[in-house]
Amino acid sequence: MMRIAFSFLLCLSASAAFAQAAPVQRVCPIDGAGFAWQGPPPLASRQTYLDQRPVDPSYPWPHAKCPDNGFVLYKSSFSQAEITKLRAFVLSDRYQSLSKTHTTHYLEAVLRRHLGESSYAVAWALVQASWQTAADPVRYQQYAGEALALYDSISLEKLPEIRHRILKRMISGELARRLGRFESARERFLEMRDSAELSKPFYQRIVELQLKLVRARDSRSHRIPY
Repeated sequence: MMRIAFSFLLCLSASAAFAQAAPVQRVCPIDGAGFAWQGPPPLASRQTYLDQRPVDPSYPWPHAKCPDNGFVLYKSSFSQAEITKLRAFVLSDRYQSLSKTHTTHYLEAVLRRHLGESSYAVAWALVQASWQTAADPVRYQQYAGEALALYDSISLEKLPEIRHRILKRMISGELARRLGRFESARERFLEMRDSAELSKPFYQRIVELQLKLVRARDSRSHRIPY
């Protein structure tokens, strides 16, 4: 039960996934052009890595992306006010340049930031962007580093929901370890080991695994210990 609860707890912040792997017709809200997009297949496994990336090799699935302007449809619908605010930015040279270089989840973070959304939402998009570049060490360092810096800028007091506080702390420690910042990761997980919020056995198993990995100076990806 605790395993299911924790998986559900941390996955609540993730973008919504489509249920079937079938081509769907999307309409770009920036220019009204229609295009076909292949949705992701159902998850073959509920297991995740310590950064919450699904173990299923099909994931993370890229967002639908408008072919003419590079806008990414990171949610099912956008308000007219959002589109009005985003249109000029999406058509700008800056966004167009980013669109040619970065992953769809990184572009999601860029768009969320432009809309003035919470640092928490932007950081989670950056974490998902890091999943997309797990095989590219240089790009991974960039995305994970940006996510960690943003999480560190958010005080726990500004996160009233316990699930958000837990995610911030666990993911921040994981990112520090994956980035090779072992002393920082060690301090984070020692603090979590003594935290009342993380006293449940399932959380403590994760913390102890992380401390073991830190001692071994292991920056590789590992699965959550169920």
